Amino acid sequence: MGFDEEKYKKDQEDRRYHFAKFCWKHKRELTPAGKVMWEERFNQMEGVSLRDYIKEYKSTHSQKERR
Repeated sequence: MGFDEEKYKKDQEDRRYHFAKFCWKHKRELTPAGKVMWEERFNQMEGVSLRDYIKEYKSTHSQKERR
């Protein structure tokens, strides 16, 4: 069994979605290291602002597809 690029991309998309959900819920709280808030941490790790990610997600996914 080889590397499945489609599955990898889907897994990364799911990971990013759930990380965004967590960060949105805790956006005004500090990360465990206490240096930045979760909203900023999402930006650092994903290279896009949390708000921009949510806007893009909403524009590309119908209400039914949302979890």
